[in-house]
Parts: sequence; structure tokens; C-alpha cells
Amino acid sequence: MKKTHISALGIVVMSLLTGNLEARAAGCDPIGNLRFICDQVGPEDLAVVPGSEWVLSSGMAANGAIRLINLRDKTTTVLFPSPASKERPNKHTYDSCPGPIGSEGDKFRAHGLYLRSGPNAAHTLYVVHHGDRESIEVFEFDARPKPPTLTWTGCAVAPEPIGLNSVVGLVDGGFDGGREQR
Repeated sequence: MKKTHISALGIVVMSLLTGNLEARAAGCDPIGNLRFICDQVGPEDLAVVPGSEWVLSSGMAANGAIRLINLRDKTTTVLFPSPASKERPNKHTYDSCPGPIGSEGDKFRAHGLYLRSGPNAAHTLYVVHHGDRESIEVFEFDARPKPPTLTWTGCAVAPEPIGLNSVVGLVDGGFDGGREQR
């Protein structure tokens, strides 16, 4: 990873970790050498998009969307749920998925994230979702257009009473979810 991306990622992490402190300047103004990236809502996890200026952020609070952070200009865009979100169900791979989560509004909660690198800047994003269902939602993240796009492709719903915390993509194309202590 380039030094500039490591430095920029450090800024993102610090801004997210300190984002709820009272010492934070109004309007996201810097405090000394510390720079903030605004418009995060309950950030829980980050995923760096390889070879790009982008970082994905999850959100656990109300309106906890999947957000796209541009490290160059320090802007944030909501990728999901949004009117620009697309759906292309992969019923072969995710045959037990009941369908897209649709517009859950403030019920959407993105927890853990894992971005599996793919060819030609087309990656797979796995998202632990707490909302109307406890699940791992799967998206295609295409980093080629500006801004990148997110397309929902499927899910795996957790059996009751399991609560999910984290997700990791496996070498064989599958994924594994970590259980939340309840």
C-alpha cells in the first residue's frame, strides 16, 4: 500500500474513532494536524478499496448506510440504501436468500465489512446486516466508474438466535461469519 494511502487511512481511522468526542470542531474543521471526514453515522468497520482513493464505511446507527469515503477530497457518499443502488440477484449462488432487503430506511444496520478483491476493479463486498433480518448481504462493488457503484447480489440469513458480528471472504469464493456474543 502506498505511503499516501496509509497516511490517508490513518486520518480516516482517527476521524472515525474521535468523531463522537466533544473536542471535535464544529463543521468538521481540523484540530491541529488532525483532519476529520464528515457525514459518518455510527461507523463500525472500514474496508480499503485496493488501488484507489476509496474507503467503504459501515454504519450501525439509524440510517446506518454503507458509505463511500473519498480520501482525496474527504467527501462521503451513501452507496446503500440509496436511489442509485442496483439489484442483480444471483439465485444460483444464494438460492436460500429470500430476496433483496429493499428500502428499510432507518432499520438498515451495516456492521462488519469485508471486501474481496476481484479482477478489473470489480470486487465483492460482504456486509453483516442487522435490521429486518440478521444476515450477510453480498454486493458487487465496481470501482471503475466515478463514483463507484454497488449492486446487491444476494444474502445468507443467519438462523435464530445467532447474531452476526464479522464476516470474511474465503479463498474458495465462500465466506464465514463471526458470531456476536448475546
